[in-house]
Amino acid sequence: MKRNAMVLAALSLTLLAGCSTQKADQLDPESVATPTTRVPRHVDNSDRPRVAFDPCLDIPDSALIQAGYDPQSEANADFTPDSYTFLGCGYDTLQRRYVMNVLSGNITFAEEQEKKKNHSTPIDINGRRAILIFDPSVSDACDLTIETSYGILGFTRSVFEGNGQHAPESEWCAGLEDTARIIEPFIPKGD
Repeated sequence: MKRNAMVLAALSLTLLAGCSTQKADQLDPESVATPTTRVPRHVDNSDRPRVAFDPCLDIPDSALIQAGYDPQSEANADFTPDSYTFLGCGYDTLQRRYVMNVLSGNITFAEEQEKKKNHSTPIDINGRRAILIFDPSVSDACDLTIETSYGILGFTRSVFEGNGQHAPESEWCAGLEDTARIIEPFIPKGD
């Protein structure tokens, strides 16, 4: 039923666009409505919700730049087994100090909390429940997971000093919460 509604909505938008007297190159990008629901690039064989946020498609370049990452460095980081889905993209900072994967998945926040319970701290990102994941035995790395209506949005980040040495432990998570706060507003709010 939902799929039929999505097809009908897409068809309606197409028909409405065909009736416009304004040419596509004259449209203001801010005024063009885009469908808020689309079929994800990958759908698993489980009864879990579909992943509603695709980092590769839904994080604007301007947000990546604001967070200090190079949109041109985007690399696919999808993980799609049959029982759940993670749509992901990786990004580097311009000076290649940080490498970050943003993974949007349909496992539950409770599952992620349980899996990371020995190395996580509850936090809040723009009013959403989240956890900061720090494991001192994993050098130069820090993770952060935000609860979403369909599951989670996770950030995994590595720090590179560039000299073969480990970064100071105090730098492993520095600024990751700020990055999450920049990207969080683009996550669908849910039903």
